[in-house]
Amino acid sequence: MKLIYFWSLVLFGCLSIASGQQTGVPTLSFEKLKSGEFSRRSTRLGLLQVVAGRAEIDDAHGSQGRKCLHLFGGKETTVTMRVNAGDLREVRFQAERWTAREPFVFLVEAQINGKWRTIEDASTKVKVGGFKTLVRAPVPEGMRLLRLRCSSPENSGILIDQLQLIPNTPMECSSLTASQPVLPCLVGNRVNPILRVDLEWTGVIEPLEVRSITIDLAGTSDLNGFDTVSLMRGPKILEWRDPENALGAMFGAAQKVRPGKITFTGKWTIGEGHDHVWVSVLPKADADIDGLVDAGLLSIQLEDGRTITPSITHPKGVQRMGIALRKKDSDGVPVYRIPGLVTSNSGTLLSVYDLRRQGWRDLPGNIDVGLSRSTDGGRTWEAMRTIMDMGQDKKFAYDGVGDPAILVDRTTGTIWVAATWHHGNLGWNGSGPGFDPHETGQLLLVRSDDDGVTWSAPINITRQVKQPEWCFLLQGPGRGITMEDGTLVFPAQYQLGLQGKREPRSTVLWSKDNGTSWHLGTEAKSNTTEAAVVELKAGTLMLSMRDNRGRKPPGKRAIATSKDLGGNWKAHKTSSEALNDPVCMASLIHVGRDLTGKADGQLLFSNPAVDRAPRRHMTISHSKNYGVTWNTKGALLLDEGASAGYSCLTMINERTVGIVYESSRAHLAFQRIPLAAIIWPTKTNSRTK
Repeated sequence: MKLIYFWSLVLFGCLSIASGQQTGVPTLSFEKLKSGEFSRRSTRLGLLQVVAGRAEIDDAHGSQGRKCLHLFGGKETTVTMRVNAGDLREVRFQAERWTAREPFVFLVEAQINGKWRTIEDASTKVKVGGFKTLVRAPVPEGMRLLRLRCSSPENSGILIDQLQLIPNTPMECSSLTASQPVLPCLVGNRVNPILRVDLEWTGVIEPLEVRSITIDLAGTSDLNGFDTVSLMRGPKILEWRDPENALGAMFGAAQKVRPGKITFTGKWTIGEGHDHVWVSVLPKADADIDGLVDAGLLSIQLEDGRTITPSITHPKGVQRMGIALRKKDSDGVPVYRIPGLVTSNSGTLLSVYDLRRQGWRDLPGNIDVGLSRSTDGGRTWEAMRTIMDMGQDKKFAYDGVGDPAILVDRTTGTIWVAATWHHGNLGWNGSGPGFDPHETGQLLLVRSDDDGVTWSAPINITRQVKQPEWCFLLQGPGRGITMEDGTLVFPAQYQLGLQGKREPRSTVLWSKDNGTSWHLGTEAKSNTTEAAVVELKAGTLMLSMRDNRGRKPPGKRAIATSKDLGGNWKAHKTSSEALNDPVCMASLIHVGRDLTGKADGQLLFSNPAVDRAPRRHMTISHSKNYGVTWNTKGALLLDEGASAGYSCLTMINERTVGIVYESSRAHLAFQRIPLAAIIWPTKTNSRTK
């Protein structure tokens, strides 16, 4: 994704932003102190002395390094620190409670004029395990002796690390950086974050105000494609499930997009800590989705007249344009998932997906199959069609049908869509042995003979291809292919029977008579599910599979090949080796075959290119040699954010790849990507549309 923002690792003397502690402040991390129990230790911040109980420098449980301070508790452990510092405002440190048992008391105290005073009672605040608590204690004027007191069950107590003495200093901006996340900029979205500004404010004396922020959009390919640009305060990491509400209050008014400097004026009173400001643009409905958008931060003006600037005003990176094909509540549907995408013989783009009318839940439930259609290469899309709807009766869990896969018969031009129907509370965990709809999920097909304009009634092929003892049989999802000899192939998956503990298997579903009859291959690999299929050289299928073994990271794609339509499978040399995968559906296409039906050895693969959850970094990788090697280090990142992670690829023409994917910025995003931006240098086949 996909950069996604990680908290920086922290070196000695500097705490992470995530901890809530200040950078640039002397920090006691205990790393340079001798391990073991002690009575006195001299430190960079002052003298530590144990006046009651037991304490040690622990060398195995530090919050960021190896070492930390351990107060053993018991009846009472008391440690004092004689502070070598001037005017202080606050004491801060990370703490971890070393027991869940009671009683537990932890106090931070200060000595003023020879008398002890509690400045923070953290007895109920410090959490067990993982240094999850930042303790902050205000320092009274004149304090020179600090005391930490812990009472707890014997030999338990508290761990303390990254101790800071925060000085009472004037407020200033200690850090200002601008960065460009890799996120799609989508027509149809009100909010499109294209630049993030990170600020750190330190000190408390003479609070500051921001009065103006100046940016530009230099590097954007067509400024005329945008209406307005805005500044919005928000979090460092954006929430993906509701992207249009991910950002908070605006700074100043939205400005018309124009060349040169754009200045926003407002009033923003600063507090100590970290702030994040996002530059967001609003594309016009007719914006060129082949374009790029770019931005830079020029300066920030403070109320006192000071101007602050980042060291790099125009960070590396640009955003690619696209379309928010399906968003939350588009056409009244709260959630869209599970994309499939093909290019018909006439060049029409057809995308299918789940219409999840009850929210994010999978089948069973009120789910239908929708379709979007474009006749201009994805630049505009017709109104959504519902092409599979098996009913609305609550008694049968709304007869949900979903997880679609789409296929173009290159011989006849017929479009096929496969989906799974659940007559009642079946689903992945409820479907069982048998054939009847009340027993097991049903494998349905619909067809279109007019380029996706109208669709047939459902055709039930469950009895043709399912074994009675299996608990479940279903398609891809995603897309299928037409082989060189005209054979139609969908990826498929099934569950063993109850004696096989319902373990899943990936395979293929195929037809040699243009969809009149269908047949099923054998298992390609145990404990695999959603798969993608391509034809390599004539008659050889490659199956790229979601592998449940990846639930114990690192996750990898399982790959197998077959020369007899799935009758027998052979593990590919890259299986469980070449491609990272966080146990997710993915897409695989053979460029030459998708364009002309002829093999050229170029494969494209899209998925969240990480080896564990969360799913993020939606990426397109390329192989120029039938999947023997992949350019994973040079792969094209589309979306660094977290998302549900499903995707589907198609060739729009000889120069352009189309992709629909579950994005961090929309339920389903569509983008047109130049093939040249993805591939190693090589020659491609052609299709003119």
